Parts: sequence; structure tokens; C-alpha cells
Amino acid sequence: MAPDPALLPALYGQLAEISRTMLAAAQRGDWDAVTASESACAELVGQLRRRPIETCPPAERETCMQLIREILANDAATRNIAEPWMRELEQILRPRRHAFGAQMYR
Repeated sequence: MAPDPALLPALYGQLAEISRTMLAAAQRGDWDAVTASESACAELVGQLRRRPIETCPPAERETCMQLIREILANDAATRNIAEPWMRELEQILRPRRHAFGAQMYR
């Protein structure tokens, strides 16, 4: 059965809502909630990949495009919050060279 293109606005709306939730969680520093939202996003993105935007009813295409712009903006804002935290976490988890060993190879 072919995917129903009329579902696109609703799917993009759901994805936009999840992206808002993810951004709010990142702003609070609730990384567990961000991770949970990422899983929900991945599922919806999988569904949207099977429904190209070109199949969206013309009357609703602009609505879908506005939702896509919002989703991308929320994603960028979430990444801007998460990336410094991820770099800090990487530094914490990265094994440190002993000072003696590091000096030995200079």
C-alpha cells in the first residue's frame, strides 16, 4: 500500500512538536529527555523518507515547508547547546596521557 501524501502535514507537525520538546529539554540540560526525543524524531524521519515533499498536496506544501524550516532551526539551536556539553564530556571520558609519558615523546 502506497503512503498517503495527505499525512505529510500531520507528520511534519509531529516532528516540529518533537523538535520543540527536544530544544526545551536541551535548554534545561535534560539530556535523557533529549535522547528520548531523538528516538522519536528518528522514527518520524524514517516515515517521512518514504513520503517525498513533492507528494504533499499543493495547498499544504507551504505549511510543510514552514514546519521544515522550524524543525531545522530547532535542530540547530539544540546542537548549539549540546555541542559544548558533548566536547566537555569527551574531555572527561578521554584517557589522559601521564605527564611523564607525554614529556618523554617531545
